[in-house]
Amino acid sequence: MSTFVPMRYLGLATACVLLAACNGSVNEDIEVNAGESYSGTAMTVNGDVRVGDDAQAGDSNFRTVNGKIKVGDRASVNDCATVNGTLDFGEGIEAGDLETVNGNLRLGQDAVVKGHIQVVNGYVEIEKGSRVAGYIKTVNGKIRLTGTRVEGDLTNVNGGMLVTEGSVVEGDLLVKDPGEDRHSRRPRIVIGPDSVVEGDLVFERPVDLYVHDSARIGEISGAEAITFSGDDPS
Repeated sequence: MSTFVPMRYLGLATACVLLAACNGSVNEDIEVNAGESYSGTAMTVNGDVRVGDDAQAGDSNFRTVNGKIKVGDRASVNDCATVNGTLDFGEGIEAGDLETVNGNLRLGQDAVVKGHIQVVNGYVEIEKGSRVAGYIKTVNGKIRLTGTRVEGDLTNVNGGMLVTEGSVVEGDLLVKDPGEDRHSRRPRIVIGPDSVVEGDLVFERPVDLYVHDSARIGEISGAEAITFSGDDPS
């Protein structure tokens, strides 16, 4: 399996257990109501994190181990991380670093992520008008960008990628060697209509690469592109 999974994931559960136990919130949900302001670091072990619409928590960090994190429309938060749970963010949000180990991550339209996005076992789905200042990495999950700008790299191992509807990736697009998991299916990489990858496309394993005839990409190594027209490759 890929070696880019950060060691901090291994310590997140332990840290949450210890800190949450001290704060008495091992099994409790964390909630910031719609329109409220909140500042600080909030952790729980077996609870969910909910931040309501228009809540202002841009200086706040949220952590859970066995829970999901849901952030409403136009809300602001800083870093959010979970081990076993989804990250679900509404439209027009602002956030810092976003991480989950076993869960999916979804961003609504016009979202702004000032940090990076990292997922191990789950997909990343980002809607139109959104911007990610850092990188996006997954191991076993698809990356799907729709009309999105990513200022860093896209990195994947087994899940595949769909970059479409005028999305722009300013960094490189990388598919890493799966190591011992070489029996896994070839990832499907699609660069769709009017989309751009300004950096290089680097493939350390066999992939099926499809590039729309209206897309613009950098140099390719490790694969051959199949050109297509229309909405999707055949």
